[in-house]
Amino acid sequence: VIKSPKDKNNNFMDQISMQSHLLKTFTANFDPEEDRIRLDCDLHIEEQAQIFFTQRLGRLFILELVKKVEQISNISSLQDLTNDMTTNSNEIKQPVSIASKQTKVWLIKSIDFENLEDGLRIIFKDNDKHAVHLEGDEPLLRNIIDVFFKMFYIAEWSTDCFPVWIDVETKIENQSVTIH
Repeated sequence: VIKSPKDKNNNFMDQISMQSHLLKTFTANFDPEEDRIRLDCDLHIEEQAQIFFTQRLGRLFILELVKKVEQISNISSLQDLTNDMTTNSNEIKQPVSIASKQTKVWLIKSIDFENLEDGLRIIFKDNDKHAVHLEGDEPLLRNIIDVFFKMFYIAEWSTDCFPVWIDVETKIENQSVTIH
């Protein structure tokens, strides 16, 4: 289930009874045994979580995220987009290493989107007791779309839900990608 607020003053965090923790960074991997995308997450509360996306929810997530990015986009040309993506992707990123056996592991069952003044809050929930969220501006959100494209490609899932501006010619060498 993917939800977007109809009213900008609507706050999904007020509507859910669970505590959501802010994602500091995550590493995306394809888990062939589970046939799912796995996000290994470092949270701002100095804990970790592993969350899983099914192919079906991943596709719905990408379709909605692309719509949201296009709504908040301030990029005027394809060249601006390319420059912006290159600048963002040149940052050095260390993969998240899940070391604790105490790490919460769960399947994402719903995603909420909340519009922010300068971006978007995305809340990943299991519809029971777990939730994590991230807040991002347009470049970060575009990078997330790119990360999911790479995971879909590695998983050999159809990539027809991705926008035309994704660089299909990108050489995909690693099976994991980290976002900060």
